[in-house]
Amino acid sequence: MFKYNVNVRMPGILTICLLVFISLPSQATQILVSGNSMNDSNPQFTQAIAGLGLQATFVAPSSFSNTRLDDFDIVWLDGFSQFGNGPWSSNLMTFMNGGGNVFVQNPGFGSESMSTYPLGDSLAADFTYPPGQNTIRILETSNPVNLGLDSTGLSLWNSASGYGYFTSITGFTGLTDTGTAGQWVTLMTPVGAGYLVYTQQGVSQYLSDISNPGSKSQAARFLYNVSTLGSTSVPVPPTLGLFLVGVMFVGWMTAHKSGIARQHI
Repeated sequence: MFKYNVNVRMPGILTICLLVFISLPSQATQILVSGNSMNDSNPQFTQAIAGLGLQATFVAPSSFSNTRLDDFDIVWLDGFSQFGNGPWSSNLMTFMNGGGNVFVQNPGFGSESMSTYPLGDSLAADFTYPPGQNTIRILETSNPVNLGLDSTGLSLWNSASGYGYFTSITGFTGLTDTGTAGQWVTLMTPVGAGYLVYTQQGVSQYLSDISNPGSKSQAARFLYNVSTLGSTSVPVPPTLGLFLVGVMFVGWMTAHKSGIARQHI
C-alpha cells in the first residue's frame, strides 16, 4: 500500500517558514522627536510611543537645526520650543519633498513665530490657554489622519484638549475644529511626496500624563496616523506572525493525522 511519511517533511517545512518569519527585516517607523514638552526620561511618554511600534530618536530643540533628517520617516515638533536660527524650516521642506512627514503641535505659541514654520506665512492662530479648548470636532471623517478617531476621544484631555485654534488656513485642509466654524484645530496639506500636519492639540502633553491610557489612547492613535501617512510598507506585527505559525502548525497536525491514516490503508 502507498505510504506517505509527513513526519519528516512537514516539521521541516514548518521550521523553514518560522525561520523566514523571524528573519524578516524590521520596518519600524523612524520618528525624530524634538520639543520642550517631549521628555525622553518620562517612561509614560516613551512607552506610549514604543507601544505604537515607532522607533523614536530625541533631539534637543537647540540641536535640531543641525540634525540630519535623512534617516527618519517623520519629524514631530513641539511649538513651545525654540529651534535656533539655522535653516531648519527649509530643511523640513526638503524632507517633505522627499517623502517625509512633519507633525507640529502648537506652532506659533512659543519662541518661534508662525511664519518661521514651513508654509506658516499662510496661517494665523489665537492662543486661548488657559482655559484652552476642551471640545474638538472632527470635520473630515474619511481623512487618514482621523482614522479610528472620534470627537469624544479627542476632547477633554486633562487640563485642555487644545491650546488655541487656527483662524486662517489658506492652502490647508481643516481636519478638526473647536465645534465653532472657522476655529480649526488640526490642519494638513501635502508637500511634495510627504505631508505637513499642524495641530493645536497638546499630544505630547497628554501622552506624558500618567493618567492617560498610553498607546491605546486617541492621542496615540492620532500620532500613529500622522506618522504613517503615505506609507506603502506593511510591517508584520508579532501577533500576526504567531497566528501564521499557528496556522502552519494546525496544517501540519492535519497532514500528520492524514499520513497516519494512509499508513493503515
